[in-house]
Amino acid sequence: MAPVLRFPRPQSFLHIVSLRTATELITLTLLVNKVTGLYGILALLTGYELNPLQLSHYIYSLLVCCLVVWLKPSIRKPEEPLKNISLAWVYVIDSVINSVYTALFGAGWFLILAQNLNKPVSFEGDVSSAPGTGTIDDTAGFTNPQYNATKVEVVVEPAPGLMSGQKAIAYGSQYGSLGSAIFQSGSAASLTVIGLLWIIRAYFCILMMSYARSMLRQYVASTSNSYTEGDDRSMAENPFRADREEGAGWKGRLGRLMLRFPTKRYWLGKDEDEDEWVRATSGRFESGRGTGLRIKVPEHGVGERERRARSGTGPPQPVAVKGKA
Repeated sequence: MAPVLRFPRPQSFLHIVSLRTATELITLTLLVNKVTGLYGILALLTGYELNPLQLSHYIYSLLVCCLVVWLKPSIRKPEEPLKNISLAWVYVIDSVINSVYTALFGAGWFLILAQNLNKPVSFEGDVSSAPGTGTIDDTAGFTNPQYNATKVEVVVEPAPGLMSGQKAIAYGSQYGSLGSAIFQSGSAASLTVIGLLWIIRAYFCILMMSYARSMLRQYVASTSNSYTEGDDRSMAENPFRADREEGAGWKGRLGRLMLRFPTKRYWLGKDEDEDEWVRATSGRFESGRGTGLRIKVPEHGVGERERRARSGTGPPQPVAVKGKA
């Protein structure tokens, strides 16, 4: 019985753009995002101070940028399935790591807000070591201001004709806790935008995996000698098997490892509506029974070529040239 849940396998981007075009655009956005790491490193040359977390993020961005530049040309090359799969996994892993960085910097920002908004309200905890604290102090303008006024006196005079005996009472707003800093209007909107971006990033990961899957299956259809993997007729032959040329060395081990997730059946299993691929990979290579020939032969009657030859509708016989044997 087919599983109830399975990993999504889209065939296009929102039924508007092909998987190849979507993959190229997503890869381009990843490159633009990672180029910012270069500006972060250049900032060090101007004397700008970075904490270890920020520095690690910029160095990591540069490494990913170089790796994507090397893998990107394989998008249009079905004969390089390892690079296509690697590009998809680089995008997925980068999405996870980016989420961790975003969570760390976001947590530091909200903790700083909770401590500095309306300081008369007590807040327990020390956030001096929160990620990005130094940068926030330098640029936010309210956590470490240049002019720190601890006492402000406001002197007012009644306007002419104003009735006496009126009083005004000021109440302090009760910000200062972590919850109030997160759920104020500006912060809630920021969290909503971040959540939507993460959902879009997750969809992009699915698209990248789906395109790499299609490239792998094209490669299997054009190079494999058999559709089956062992006794399972619904599984294609793993191109990174140890006894194949593609499965030798560290590349083969890497390929076999990447095909284990999310499942091996996701990469090499037959889809319910994928009869064309089955015919392309197995119908051409099934051997005749009892022989070593690996060609498709008719099981009953004569073939089309023999039938046309017997009926006289086949190709004309070669004409003999006079004087030549």
